[in-house]
Amino acid sequence: MLHIHPMSDVSKENAMIGERIRYLRDEVLEISQEEFARRLTGVTRGAIGNWELGKGIKRENLQRITATFGASFDWLATGKGRAPIKGLDWRDPAEPDHSSAEEVMTFGTITGGRNIPPGHSAQIDVTGGMGAGGLTTTVDSVQSQSGLTFAADHVRDHWRLPGEVLSALSLKAESIAIIPVQGDSMLPTLNEGDYVFVDTRHRFPSPDGIYAISDSFGGIVVKRLEVVSEPGDEEPKVSVISDNHERHAARIWRLEDMNIIGRVVRRFGVVR
Repeated sequence: MLHIHPMSDVSKENAMIGERIRYLRDEVLEISQEEFARRLTGVTRGAIGNWELGKGIKRENLQRITATFGASFDWLATGKGRAPIKGLDWRDPAEPDHSSAEEVMTFGTITGGRNIPPGHSAQIDVTGGMGAGGLTTTVDSVQSQSGLTFAADHVRDHWRLPGEVLSALSLKAESIAIIPVQGDSMLPTLNEGDYVFVDTRHRFPSPDGIYAISDSFGGIVVKRLEVVSEPGDEEPKVSVISDNHERHAARIWRLEDMNIIGRVVRRFGVVR
């Protein structure tokens, strides 16, 4: 006699999760399993196929999907959250849309912000290393007065700060670059995972303070700068200082060798 075993509650739940993954991929994003896997990085097409069949689904994989595509974790895991709607832009925010060059968000000291909503500030798609440099930011196509080629970088996202906050700080939204930071060299002033707000109008290290600068590899570092040369010196020099003095020594750079992106005026981070 053939015995048919009813599907367990766990199997039913996984099957429903798999169906929601398939819905997100196929009907909302309208991409193949191969493309879905590529965007997730380090995931095979076969794994995507198994997930859509309700097999091998782990919580960390659901978190990866929601972080990459912006879907609600509650919806993906339980079906109770906000479901993505077909027809809205659910493109991976880290992947620029090359279908129309005019629609790509960019930010640069010369080009300014392009296709960024009015009153919003650009979050640059790099990591500002407080120790080593972050991802490369330089391009060869656009050059500023100081030689800094920080332009035409794709913007990962944009932030909107209230107008009264900007006015109180004498800041302009279009002049702010928001950069996530990593490393320990600026502890305790800055912590890994903080976001720094950089006023790109400040391209000279005066007054002394914390600045985002482009290193020799084209990456971004966040350091405290102090002018150490005397007025009239032929070669002005700047001390590049890490607040974590025990682990990172200060260095002296010639001003002409520095590419200053802007002055760090505020940070957004966890209260400790």
